[in-house]
Amino acid sequence: MSSSTKNVLLRTAGLLAALTFASAAPAEQAATAGQRVIHKDVVILGGGASGAHAAVRLREDFGKSIVLVEKQGRLGGHVSTYIDPESGRPIDFGVQSFIDIGGAKDFFARMNVSIGTPGRIVNKARYVDFKTGEELDYVPPAAADRTAGLTKFAAAASKYESMLLPGYWNFPAGKDIPEELLMPFGDFARKYGFEAAMPTIFSVTGLGVGDITKELTMYVLQAFGAPMARAMLGQVPTFVPASHRNQDLYDNIAALLGSDVLYSTTATRVERKPGCGVEVTVRDRAGRETLIKAKRILVSIEPVGNNMAPFDLDRQERAVFAKMDYSRIYAGIVTNAALPGATSFTNFPTDAAPSNYMAFPELPFTARFDNLGGDLFRVMILGDRDTMACAAKRNAQASLDRMLQAGTVAFPEGFAGRRKLTFKAFADHGPMHVRVTADQLRAGFVQEQYALQGHRDTWYTGGAWSVQFQTILWQYNDIVIPKLLQGM
Repeated sequence: MSSSTKNVLLRTAGLLAALTFASAAPAEQAATAGQRVIHKDVVILGGGASGAHAAVRLREDFGKSIVLVEKQGRLGGHVSTYIDPESGRPIDFGVQSFIDIGGAKDFFARMNVSIGTPGRIVNKARYVDFKTGEELDYVPPAAADRTAGLTKFAAAASKYESMLLPGYWNFPAGKDIPEELLMPFGDFARKYGFEAAMPTIFSVTGLGVGDITKELTMYVLQAFGAPMARAMLGQVPTFVPASHRNQDLYDNIAALLGSDVLYSTTATRVERKPGCGVEVTVRDRAGRETLIKAKRILVSIEPVGNNMAPFDLDRQERAVFAKMDYSRIYAGIVTNAALPGATSFTNFPTDAAPSNYMAFPELPFTARFDNLGGDLFRVMILGDRDTMACAAKRNAQASLDRMLQAGTVAFPEGFAGRRKLTFKAFADHGPMHVRVTADQLRAGFVQEQYALQGHRDTWYTGGAWSVQFQTILWQYNDIVIPKLLQGM
């Protein structure tokens, strides 16, 4: 896709084609008739934030030949930009902004993307239990209490940054794991007295793990950590492209990488031969196959479910990946005549009213409808590992239907049009927030996971190995890439 392409892209980088993997590595692949063969130093699977950044660093800074395999027709992963056809206005309904960490602004400058201040739409806030459709008499925390809570949270969370960011390289094992990291986050909040910050932690980025009071503290810190708290407190800047179109960064990366990106392409077979490199067969949407022979493979997709089906996984790899649980996150832009303008509807359970700041919905749920101006609303749907895109859309529709039945929203008088949500855009952010149990962590899961770095010439980047924040993932790449290059 050229840098000038402005087409609306409805889905983010997601699952690779599902194929049954072999229990033992077969003989070396031979090119079939009409199959193109290319030779590279590194093949990268996934062109989201991690994969696209790594491709630039490997090729431009380390002089390695690369090929980047991306399922979608664009780069950028969780960046999702919709162009309003009437006004031409770009609307980012995935990633909202970037935290200025570790030279992030310098990377934007390097990609010739001017930066600006994130915009803000002021809406009337309404709180609704989407399970009943009833509006709640909910009173959010006062601004001063919220700020005090975020300050307390940032101080408590900062104690563990060296263990969690930008990855688990320094994470302790067994009895050395701080017990606070393994306690339910609700208990952590009560211990440090930041209950008034909990609705903010949940609604901004923490909602991806579901009811944050029940999830392990370490995983909520990965979903909303000290860097995000500092950004919310104004201690660390956030920014966006001056165009207010987040896709601009990745379009410019795409232009730089040129033909080294294979778009609309998925891996169908991955074979690793330690000491002899890797061979990856990929197929594009037209059915054309390419055999990629490389010295190393960098996996930037989440190593769960069907994503790993094309791989010739061994026992060590299967033992790690089988333990991983995860969420699925979907975002969209919708319209419906019953949704009033200049309004945001936030989903809280009934027992959150009037001021229980420790009550949150459980997966799966629709989180919110936020007006974006005019009749456009951003919707976010959170699911467990089994929540597919069709179920997510049904969940959003059911939430609206219940609000209609309860009289929380209503169609204009004489309305005779469409009662269903109209999706103008929809993005599948795929598996996210990979996590395991406290007992598995105590038993050495993180050490087993990181032992896979470099195993069978395979290296990993992305949220399962760090966090979901793009600029922190770039910091993670700065650690993993030199390790990948050793011995090449």
